[in-house]
Amino acid sequence: MIMATEIAQNTLNLTPDFTVDACNQPCPMPILMLKRLIKTIEKNKISTESGKIKQLILIKATDPNSQQDLAHFCQIQQLKIVQQMIVDDEFHYYIEK
Repeated sequence: MIMATEIAQNTLNLTPDFTVDACNQPCPMPILMLKRLIKTIEKNKISTESGKIKQLILIKATDPNSQQDLAHFCQIQQLKIVQQMIVDDEFHYYIEK
């Protein structure tokens, strides 16, 4: 996990296509909110302006259990966590769909 003081050195300058704000939501809400977004993306076949096939989702959560829960969910769903970090007491996960 990248700490806020290390962001300047380790950031990948990622720009998410979608953002899920699950702050102040207990687990499993971050997972359910991500699942709902993925379902919406697939249902509506939402494409990004750049037309890229893979889409980047930023999930913001405050529940420490989200670290383990999201990692497990992404593994099962074959999603890739590109980067994760802690910023101002929030857990940020950049997930590639």
